[in-house]
Amino acid sequence: MKKIICFIPLNYPNNVFFNYFINNIIKYGIDFIEIGIPYIDSIADGNIVSNSYKFLIKNYNIKNFFNSVYNFKLINNINIVIIMSYYNPIIQFNEYNFVYLLNLLKIDSILIIDYNLECNNFLYKISKKKKINFINFISCNISNKKNFFLNKFFLYFNYFSYIKGITGDKKFKKVKYLNNYLKKLNYFIFGFGLSNLKDIIFMKKIKNFVFGSFIIYLINKYYFNYKKIFKMIKIISFINKNI
Repeated sequence: MKKIICFIPLNYPNNVFFNYFINNIIKYGIDFIEIGIPYIDSIADGNIVSNSYKFLIKNYNIKNFFNSVYNFKLINNINIVIIMSYYNPIIQFNEYNFVYLLNLLKIDSILIIDYNLECNNFLYKISKKKKINFINFISCNISNKKNFFLNKFFLYFNYFSYIKGITGDKKFKKVKYLNNYLKKLNYFIFGFGLSNLKDIIFMKKIKNFVFGSFIIYLINKYYFNYKKIFKMIKIISFINKNI
C-alpha cells in the first residue's frame, strides 16, 4: 500500500491554522506528518519551503520547537511524526539533548537533510540506541562510492530527492543506477520538490511520497478556504494510491 507523507513547517503559517490543518489532514488520505524545524539557511529546500521559514524564524529556538511539538501532539493525538531539520541547529542545541527530547516526546523518525554519514555517524548511533528511525537523505547525483558506503549501513528508511521537482536535478532522467541499492530497501520515501500530479504519475512505481512544496503552495493560495486545500490533498492521495 502506498503511503503519503505531508510536510509542513511547525506552526506554519500560524499556530491556529497549523493545529486545525494537522488535526484534519489525516482524514484526507495522509498517512504520516513530517514537521520541519525552521532554519534560515535552508537553501536546499527551494524557494517555496525556504520562504515559509521566514515567517517562523523570529524569536525561535529548538526548545520552543519541542514545546510546540509536545502541545501539538497532545492536542491532536497524533503519533506518526517525522522531524526534519538541518544539522547546524542540532549541533548548536547539543546532539545528546536533541535525541533525549526526541525520545521523551516519542518522535518516530528524523530526517537531517545535510547530515553526512561518511564524515560523522555520531547522531545516527545515539538515535539508533533510542530506537528512533534515522532517515537517510539520498540525492539524485549519488556516486557509486557513496552507494557502496550506504549499503554497509543498510538504513531502514531512505529519502530520495526527486529528479524533476522544484528542488530536484532536472537534467537527470533515470534512476536505474540505484536499482541494486533500492531493491534492498524496505521503506523508500520519494520527495523533495514534488509539486503537481504529473510528478506523481511520472514515478508511479514508487511506494511512498512526500508533499511539502505542494502543500505550502495550497496553503498560500487557499489560506481562507480550508475545503479547497483538503479537497486537493484528497485528490492527490487518491491518485497516488491507485496508479
